Amino acid sequence: MAQAAPETSSAISVSSQSVHYMDMLADRRETSDLRWALRNWESKGNYKFAIKMTRTDIFDKVMQSERVKHTIEKMVESGQDRESLEAEVLSILEQMGHTQELAVIRKFAFVLPKIMKKIYGRIFINEDGIEKLRSTIVETPVILLPTHRSYADFLLVSYIAYHFNLPLPVIAAGMDFMNMAVVGEMLRGSGAFYIRRSFMDNPLYWAVFQEYVQNLVEYTGSPMEFFLEGTRSRSGKSLPPKLGLLGCVLECWLRGRLPDLAIVPISISYDRTLEEKLYAYELLGVPKPPESTSGLLKATSILKESFGNICIHVGDPLSVRSFLGPQVERHLSASMPFHLVPLGKSEFNACEALGLHVLRKIQEGAVVSLWSLMCLQFMRVLWKGQWSLPLTKLVEDVKWLVSLLDKIGGKVAIEGIFEEALMKNLDVHNQIACLREDGDVYIQQIHQPGAQVLHSQNKKVNLTSATVEHAVIHLMLQHYINQSIHLLIRPALVAQALVSMVDHNPVCPVELQARFVFLRSLFGCDFIFEKDREGKDFMEGLALLTWCGEVNVVQGAIHRVERNGKVMSTLLDLIRPFTVAYSCTAQTMTSETLLDNGALVLAIQGNIENVVSKNGVYSALSLDTIRHAVRTLSKIGAVTKTCRSGGQVVLTPNDEKLHNISEALNRISLTPLQSKL
Repeated sequence: MAQAAPETSSAISVSSQSVHYMDMLADRRETSDLRWALRNWESKGNYKFAIKMTRTDIFDKVMQSERVKHTIEKMVESGQDRESLEAEVLSILEQMGHTQELAVIRKFAFVLPKIMKKIYGRIFINEDGIEKLRSTIVETPVILLPTHRSYADFLLVSYIAYHFNLPLPVIAAGMDFMNMAVVGEMLRGSGAFYIRRSFMDNPLYWAVFQEYVQNLVEYTGSPMEFFLEGTRSRSGKSLPPKLGLLGCVLECWLRGRLPDLAIVPISISYDRTLEEKLYAYELLGVPKPPESTSGLLKATSILKESFGNICIHVGDPLSVRSFLGPQVERHLSASMPFHLVPLGKSEFNACEALGLHVLRKIQEGAVVSLWSLMCLQFMRVLWKGQWSLPLTKLVEDVKWLVSLLDKIGGKVAIEGIFEEALMKNLDVHNQIACLREDGDVYIQQIHQPGAQVLHSQNKKVNLTSATVEHAVIHLMLQHYINQSIHLLIRPALVAQALVSMVDHNPVCPVELQARFVFLRSLFGCDFIFEKDREGKDFMEGLALLTWCGEVNVVQGAIHRVERNGKVMSTLLDLIRPFTVAYSCTAQTMTSETLLDNGALVLAIQGNIENVVSKNGVYSALSLDTIRHAVRTLSKIGAVTKTCRSGGQVVLTPNDEKLHNISEALNRISLTPLQSKL
């Protein structure tokens, strides 16, 4: 059933915080959507130095730019035809360029509220963040960086701008959307400009892309929106920042084209993700269906379902000049034409540091749903081989988790009385868990054999039917657990460091911090850690364990007070799927030279399948986690990449480093080895 209209209240209670969130859909439920979409709309808070430019003006400016002309000259010198190259530039621009027509935007403003009122109860947003954004746009160009957890993210920021009469953003979009019949052109009309997924080996496209983006930022005054993580996060966690588009935008300041830029982090938190089941299958290796208009029409079945609330937190604007200024020496390139000076290593590192800092701010702004904490309890039940738990036990455990997060400043959304809020979450997620007459909450079996195609012509899932049956519900739960894992990852890694040094009690703080830093580096692709904050992160993690009384610091030594304390056990369970996946990856690669290809990832997944069939931690089968583990082992030198003739990449293990990893993660037996290479 679609969600009924909610109560009259339009605010949400967020634990530990005094931020006020209002419901954007409240007025839409009371007045005409058509009248609202067709109202006399005018943006309030325009960039004071903006230059009004048509699509043709922007194209001309790009084609006449020194960067594009220089690139064409270099290619002509190599024997290519000038006229063909100039025609290619125009073709790229025609394919890339946005239009941003108010008539198209009004259509979305009419349709989107109708859809959102059908499937969402409320859409909460912090009004103070909107007003700070409005003030900032007037003074400096703004880059909007929202989280990317769902296709629903794409037009949500534009809807917010239309709702609050903010300047409408231009949006970086992948080519997949452009190829959708009708929809692709409508998105272009709403401000989307289309870019290829990969083009670094095409100097002409790269030059056109840079100039197009930088001219939009520098002259038009339209806020630019793109997803810093590059793609939707199937796992529910923040992904490492992609630096191509970010570096291009930051170059406007680094090369002196602008006195400053403002970056605004936007956290979008969903009670229920539209693609929750699809993501679980994708993480097991089931091919993703291509974006298409027909697929979009088939997805209209979701209009019969309830997806709870959305909570949006618009963060404080971040000055690029203030962040990058102390880290780079901008004056060194001031006398050179900006298009001849690529980003240097120190500048690239500074851009990466900024990307990580923005993601951390996005995490700090995220409002965690009670459902995320409920899913952790469901997962622990499944690990015991059970499929239900008493409602009273669930309420007690989730209350305890909320109080734990309160102590570290976590924001948990609670509507009304706690027990009622928990029941609302069960109603929204009744396909995953439901309350029955006996007072127990039962976890549902999601995967139905034969109902889901597990392979395509080119890809096949190499897992048994029994494994898939367990893994789908585990990965759906893990998706929601991961939405709050950033709050506890630092104390969780301190806890893991402590248990891996089981023979040391008390533990030397220096040795414990060294083990923590090692784990922090090991999991650097799966979790967001800012650069040069190892010491602060360690102290932050240790503080929670000392506060709860499970660890004491006496005369410079760290003592574990309880072997199986509640906090320690919870923290270790929180990261258990990752420790299992990384440990199995390290052991699969020990003492054997392997090819770095798709078969390697499947071989690791096969070994994990053998392990989880015994310990029940099926979410360790996530291909995202396995790929991150392989990437990390190469990055820290646990395996060495070499290229053979023919382009094959071979991974040679460093057994000592791989042994250290297994030791830090509490070695898991992989006997017998189920290699699928």
